[in-house]
Amino acid sequence: MKKGKIIFIIAIVLSVILPIAGGICGWYYLIKIPQEKAYQVYLEKVQASINGTQQYNEAVNQYNERAKEVIAANNAFDEAIDAAQALVDCGDTPFEGAKITYLSNSIKDARNNKAATPEFKEIATPIQADPAMEKAKKSDLEAASAALDTELQNCMNNISAINSERDALTIPDYSSYVQTLAEQSKELEDSYAIQKQITAPTEEWVITRLGRIPDIANIAPVTEEHDPNGQLNKQGGYTSTVYFGSPLLGTEELTGDALIEEGTSAGGAIETYRTAEEAESRNSYLGNFDGGIFASGSHRVLGTMVVRTSDEFKASQQETMTNAIVNAMVSLE
Repeated sequence: MKKGKIIFIIAIVLSVILPIAGGICGWYYLIKIPQEKAYQVYLEKVQASINGTQQYNEAVNQYNERAKEVIAANNAFDEAIDAAQALVDCGDTPFEGAKITYLSNSIKDARNNKAATPEFKEIATPIQADPAMEKAKKSDLEAASAALDTELQNCMNNISAINSERDALTIPDYSSYVQTLAEQSKELEDSYAIQKQITAPTEEWVITRLGRIPDIANIAPVTEEHDPNGQLNKQGGYTSTVYFGSPLLGTEELTGDALIEEGTSAGGAIETYRTAEEAESRNSYLGNFDGGIFASGSHRVLGTMVVRTSDEFKASQQETMTNAIVNAMVSLE
């Protein structure tokens, strides 16, 4: 083959190969390598995002743990408040009406001083690298990396905000409020119990309570056979009347029918009625004679009872005897 022909063939081959080789080199260095680098950057950004999400979730977990403590304290506080409110709303009548007012005011104060209940924060789900991005354009990879950078910065800002919120959460101390509610609830419960025991008590119970008083001697309950007023168990009448004597008046020797005949003059009496209204009506009736020649001594309504003391007592003795009777009747022991 002639030399010139060979050179010509070589020139033709080179004219074909060199552009292809140039194109391949250009593609490799100008497209493939930058794309691969951009993809590696993208993967690094994904890993940074995963690490950021882990830090975020750690901050969320720490916040939620603190929030749990606040919520637990609030729930226990709510239980104490609800129990006290249920006691106020139970419908029973207390011996001292002010006990309901005191507890109601304490409940209101407790509610006004309850800390806000925090809400739990949700854990974030870490992102995963998109497999399709391995073949993506460099520009798309760069855009995805930039978006991940922005998300990571937002994540870091959120971590800082969550940590600040966590530090601001204070576990509330409700002990003083709970103690007040407990003490006043016990007082109200006792007041309910007192009112129940002085509402239409049995004759036996009245006699037992009178027996606790040192200055009361013999005790005599009326019967249908021996009832001077004739009102035993009648409509609007007493369900029992118990007379008593007192050594202060020298009537400690009187017993049975003789004590009943002497009446309240011997020391006093406890008249028991079915309702407080009947007791109040009887007390008003006795009040009509106060200060007159038919006055029969002091008289006071206690529950559904009328506590009466002798007109033979001095005023101070009437007060002392009445207080002693009341204390015996309202004692829960």
